[in-house]
Amino acid sequence: MAPAPPARVAETLHSLRARMLFVLWTTYGSFYFCRVNMGPARNSIQAALGLSAFEIGLVLGAVKLGYALGQLVNGQLTERFGARRILSIGMLGSSGATLLLAAAPALSRIPAVGALAAAITAPVRWIAGSAELDVAWRGVLPLMLLLAFANGWFQAGGWPPVVKLASVWFPVGQRGRTMGILGTSLTLGSAIAFVAVGALIHATGDWRIACVVPAAILFASSVHTTLRLREQPPGAHDALPAAHRALRAAADRMPVGKALRATFGNPRIWVLALGLFGLDAVRYGFLDWAPGHLAVVHGTGALPAALKTAVLPLAGAVGAFSSGWLTDRFFQSRRAPVCALLLGAVGLLTLVYRVVVDIGAVPTVVTLALAGFCLFGAQILLVGTAAQDFARGGATAAAAGFVDFVGHMGAFSGDVVTGWMVKHHGWSGAFAWWASAALAAALLVATLWRARPDDAVAPAAS
Repeated sequence: MAPAPPARVAETLHSLRARMLFVLWTTYGSFYFCRVNMGPARNSIQAALGLSAFEIGLVLGAVKLGYALGQLVNGQLTERFGARRILSIGMLGSSGATLLLAAAPALSRIPAVGALAAAITAPVRWIAGSAELDVAWRGVLPLMLLLAFANGWFQAGGWPPVVKLASVWFPVGQRGRTMGILGTSLTLGSAIAFVAVGALIHATGDWRIACVVPAAILFASSVHTTLRLREQPPGAHDALPAAHRALRAAADRMPVGKALRATFGNPRIWVLALGLFGLDAVRYGFLDWAPGHLAVVHGTGALPAALKTAVLPLAGAVGAFSSGWLTDRFFQSRRAPVCALLLGAVGLLTLVYRVVVDIGAVPTVVTLALAGFCLFGAQILLVGTAAQDFARGGATAAAAGFVDFVGHMGAFSGDVVTGWMVKHHGWSGAFAWWASAALAAALLVATLWRARPDDAVAPAAS
């Protein structure tokens, strides 16, 4: 049989790429139903369980800590065991942990469960200090910390495989646009989750619904992903030039130690990671704390506050989609200039938010929209596009996982420090912390102003 004409092959590959982009988009977007669901429910959780701002900050931080450590591990495991397998485990695990969070108050009353959770999380109590906990170590708090950490760990099975698959399916020339489209999955997923959870809390008054429904949605998405996802285009290996085939083969079977050396020995990846540390402290500051803050300041319920906060990721979708295009169109694929400018704007907008939130809803929403555009535009450049640009030896999942690991250590620190600031210095202290983190990140990323993508890098040394 004669081979298919080149035009027909190109048309088929284009169709397959569009299909895989849709699968990757829905897959990663669905993760956010179990990632940001606690923000709109935070006030209800505190009221129902009697937790302080610092204690709920520990719970929110536990998700970020689990996610950060999971990123460090899952990025390497993706290189070794394949993206599809790690994605499936992550989706099912996060769905299960989120569902169990709804049952945490009942489960914690089982003596063996409560004692085990308290023993495992004892270091948290020691590090936090008994003076920072309003009451004795609560029966429900240790289990919630444990389950929140587990949810974060499994959530970390999302981004590294998605970045790996994107690098396999799409060429360098389409990277900015592809990652921009994928970036809208997390922003729109966040916005939909905010509104849905806020509406559920408003309708039922029960915080547990904020865990049950998102868990069901993520589980359904995992079925769709398992059925439709493919690791690579058909015949992709044979279509590559010989030098690139050798590089791809080395990356596909890269041992964990080799992937770690390729990542940890890369100064540019460290700059991206530390920049994301500051960005995520601010990003999750808004996502986790702004809904409850707005509900109190504006005197509204969970749904109106969630709708206002939803403009942050909604505008972020535009930022994520356009930032990669801007780097390709005006900066010769240099990501750092756009990223640094956006981060600087975030720092200034955080200070503006501090003022306008007391003025009214309209200026607050406009400020949140501008902040979201800048936050998510910079975020997708750091953890997606630039991480692929500067990864060595084809270890794109390992690079993205490490960058996201450090970023979510920033998110963890952000939640804990924000809770401490609110308790001791009020919201002004929290906003000053967010603005400082964003401006420091902007200055750091600016050191890569002239750096260009490493389109042809040698495999990592054995």
